[in-house]
Amino acid sequence: MKVSQLLGTLVMVMVYSHIYGSKTTHPPCCRDTLSQVTCQRLQRVNGTTFGHRCNSDVEFRLIQCCATCNRFKGAVDYDRIAETLVQSQCFDRYGDVFCKRYVNATDVWELKQRPCDGNNPYIAFRSCRKSCGFCDFSQVKYTLHNALEACRMVDHLHDN
Repeated sequence: MKVSQLLGTLVMVMVYSHIYGSKTTHPPCCRDTLSQVTCQRLQRVNGTTFGHRCNSDVEFRLIQCCATCNRFKGAVDYDRIAETLVQSQCFDRYGDVFCKRYVNATDVWELKQRPCDGNNPYIAFRSCRKSCGFCDFSQVKYTLHNALEACRMVDHLHDN
């Protein structure tokens, strides 16, 4: 490939990235971000309420107590419920203007690379779920395998 072709390709990638931003291609990492102890305590104190939250609250299920929900018998399997929860609660908590800046890494986000699926995917999922592409089911496949793979990716980013 000629240098001019490489430069042309690079320019196209940069323009695409600037226009469309850095959207995610995987679900958020499935962990108990509230802590395993907290999630298990919530389950033990009121199993019915815990199960209801696992099956109805997308942030609780996919971020806050994901691992504990996956082990709880009263919760629907991750692969069966995750996409449905995301679809029913697909919005940008902080609005279009903020999220456009976040996704495109402009304004205060200029120094942040890949804000939607970089070091802090939980922030992206909670703040700009729709704009970051978490609701684009042609790109993001909500399976437990992919969510656990996302954990390995986050761990790798934190190790470097």
